[in-house]
Amino acid sequence: MSDTPSTIHRAQKNIRKKMQEGTVISFTTIVHPPKGFGKEPRTVGIIELDDGSKAIGQLTSSKVSIGQRVTPHMRLMRVNEQGLRTYDVCFEPMEGELIQEKEFTGYIIALTGPSGVGKTTISKILTTKVGDYAAKVPILTTREPSDQDEDEYEYIDPKKFEILKKQGRLASCSRIPSSTQSRWYGYRRSDIEAIWKEHKVPVVITEMGLLQDLVRTYSRRSILSFGLLPPGKSKRLMLSCLLHRLRTRGRDTDASIDERMKNAERDLDFFEQKKHLFDDLIVNDDLDSVVGLLKGRIMAEVRT
Repeated sequence: MSDTPSTIHRAQKNIRKKMQEGTVISFTTIVHPPKGFGKEPRTVGIIELDDGSKAIGQLTSSKVSIGQRVTPHMRLMRVNEQGLRTYDVCFEPMEGELIQEKEFTGYIIALTGPSGVGKTTISKILTTKVGDYAAKVPILTTREPSDQDEDEYEYIDPKKFEILKKQGRLASCSRIPSSTQSRWYGYRRSDIEAIWKEHKVPVVITEMGLLQDLVRTYSRRSILSFGLLPPGKSKRLMLSCLLHRLRTRGRDTDASIDERMKNAERDLDFFEQKKHLFDDLIVNDDLDSVVGLLKGRIMAEVRT
């Protein structure tokens, strides 16, 4: 390929895009590199960049783990037979941010999805059917109570919630966008760990922030993560299904439905952008089938 202005511009644009810090989401070591790349083994990883995009690049250290924070540098990659030097972006561990492998303490079932997809219903049925093996974790929230909440939440004063955050007593917390009130949600470490002590699997309802926090706290390995999707072959049809469910369940005002639908669009985009955070994406078009699938996963884990 000739070095035309357009190809040079695309190459420079691609390099600038890759010159971001990021997180290792997968890696492998090439023991016998191709001709021209030297004889030493090379570790290559898939990096999730801070803008949400992904890049493949060489890692400067073979001592790397999933979740490792890395920073980009230009580096000589190969020299061909004519002596032409090729440089590209490589990634090296950020000083002071080498993430140590977390001790595996147990599994957590995480159900993630937009409002109206059926998370609460599924979690209640699931923990009833397998109550000897799984238990629902209480959700803390700073928002005002509602008559339609069906005992979903444990309400807490915002100041007390902030104290729990500062003391490191929350395994996960996230602020859900709202135009009417400050809505923080979270899970206490002590509630999750108490369920583990009973030799049960904790079941949590999450959204994008809560799920990512749980992964940071306990590691991706600990999270059996399931994304719940509404029926529909397109994003538009999925949102239409959610809107119908929110209106027919009679729990929300028009203003609340508008906010939930805006958040639902972000949730559906999150499934596409963060596929590595999910073990499976499940379309909730048959409640019994979804519960049966999740029950099977729980039983498989408690028997190992």
